[in-house]
Amino acid sequence: MELPFLGVYRDIKNYIFLKNVIKRESMNSPTWSKMKLRTDWLNRIYTVVNLPPEVVLSPDVPEEIRPAYVLEETRPINKYLTDLNLHEIITPEFKPLKGTDSYLVIYNPYFRDLTWFWIITRVSAISFCIYLQTKFHIFTWIFDFIRSLL
Repeated sequence: MELPFLGVYRDIKNYIFLKNVIKRESMNSPTWSKMKLRTDWLNRIYTVVNLPPEVVLSPDVPEEIRPAYVLEETRPINKYLTDLNLHEIITPEFKPLKGTDSYLVIYNPYFRDLTWFWIITRVSAISFCIYLQTKFHIFTWIFDFIRSLL
């Protein structure tokens, strides 16, 4: 059985590793530039894949096939990110760009245990404890009671 905070610690450690790899590769790697990879302030990696006219204008190719084409076009990027050991800590997401024949491919950090629910419950619990202490001095009473027992 894993301790609750161990998974969150692992997620934060993986995010820091991702941040360091992105910083190193975006500054020094010609492969990063060649594949036209970019990052945003949340350390998400993204690029744009343009669909060729054969895919867009062909009546034989339905629109449902386009994400498969994008997936095929991102294969070298996926291999490169796998070589950087990022394949287990990022997940790809494909978004069509409105008004164009392009897709935005975003590689988001993947958090297994660090979720919004985890953050909100911890912040709520801490806020509730602070409220109890400021309003009723409940922890002072508890500590005084324990001290009286000793």
